[in-house]
Amino acid sequence: MPDPEARPPFEILEHTADIGLAVRGSTLEELFENAAWGIAEILGARANEQEGQVHPLAGPAVNARADDLEGLLVAWLDEVLFALERSGGCLSQVEALKVTQDEADGNLLVVPCSGQKEGTELKAATYHQLSVQPDQDGWTATVYFDV
Repeated sequence: MPDPEARPPFEILEHTADIGLAVRGSTLEELFENAAWGIAEILGARANEQEGQVHPLAGPAVNARADDLEGLLVAWLDEVLFALERSGGCLSQVEALKVTQDEADGNLLVVPCSGQKEGTELKAATYHQLSVQPDQDGWTATVYFDV
């Protein structure tokens, strides 16, 4: 995880009928990892330290493909969302191994949650106001989700 003293790696964005994320990362891999942490936060499915010490429910691979970087982020987040919903668990670790302009591969570690999740249920990532841009510190992205 990033340095707690630094600017947060993601912010949850409120919207009239949706919810979104503004995400930052020094590399594309870090951007995609931080986006996964952000979606877990929205879902209330982010493991605490104690949960991270138990045996995993699943360690699914995440493989996303798309024609462009924006579509790739949507595909990646939809895969993360599906893995968290399918397992019913909480995200303990995420690693984006490789992110290119049209391909993202990584791994998740999902563990049992210690209590009931208290987050927002999401249907999918959307293309509404979607952006993935390089900036002076690396990369930024904005993505919204259907609730």
